[in-house]
Amino acid sequence: MRLSLTGAANTGKTSLLQSFLHTWKTYKTPEKTYRDIIEEKQLEHSSKTTTETQTEILNFLTDQQLGKTVDDDIIYDRCTLDVLAYTIWAHEKGIEGFDTAFVNTQIKLVKESMRALDIIFICKFNENMSVEDDGKRDANKEYIIEINNIIESLYQQYKQNIDSDIFFPKDDSPCLIKLPDSMQQRVDLIAEYVAPDGGMHSEEDSILNPDNLNELEQLLTQQSNAQITEEEERKLFDKFGLK
Repeated sequence: MRLSLTGAANTGKTSLLQSFLHTWKTYKTPEKTYRDIIEEKQLEHSSKTTTETQTEILNFLTDQQLGKTVDDDIIYDRCTLDVLAYTIWAHEKGIEGFDTAFVNTQIKLVKESMRALDIIFICKFNENMSVEDDGKRDANKEYIIEINNIIESLYQQYKQNIDSDIFFPKDDSPCLIKLPDSMQQRVDLIAEYVAPDGGMHSEEDSILNPDNLNELEQLLTQQSNAQITEEEERKLFDKFGLK
């Protein structure tokens, strides 16, 4: 399958990617990433982004995604959906060049490129966690929260099918899955979609059943908000085969 991890900065995507590759050894991730493009072309990025930056990254990720076939087992650290989130943020902030015409052009390319993905796993930002400043990412917590909220809004539109065809392809749209906070729970939940051999679970075994998926997400939200007891949490993970 063709998978991607999506989310704002400091959401644990890179660490999760390493855990994923250790668990599903048939998968590979591209050696060259969007970070290399930023460094090679000395692009302004994050809260200082420009239309040039967003165009360069979108073109790079689009070429990567469309260059793979259904037979490839590959996972990306970010995809074109991330580019869309950052473009929407810049548009909302009124940054020069991010007018409606530019955003609509980006949306068209993002929709087409997302057809090449099977599942997008969303890593949400935990506001209670400290922000790591590695000198490469924007460590402004307010900015990270704003990006996280845009991704959450896109996810909710996809889930509720509210104008989802504006941002997502009507046909061959990838499945969007929001992951819990802890690393182990993330890996365990991914394992409900990705079989040990790297493929998708059979339909009868898959958690993609809408009833199961909605119930699991509701219970995970309650667990994240500390609204359920340890016993209820244990029953939840036992039910879905999580650890």
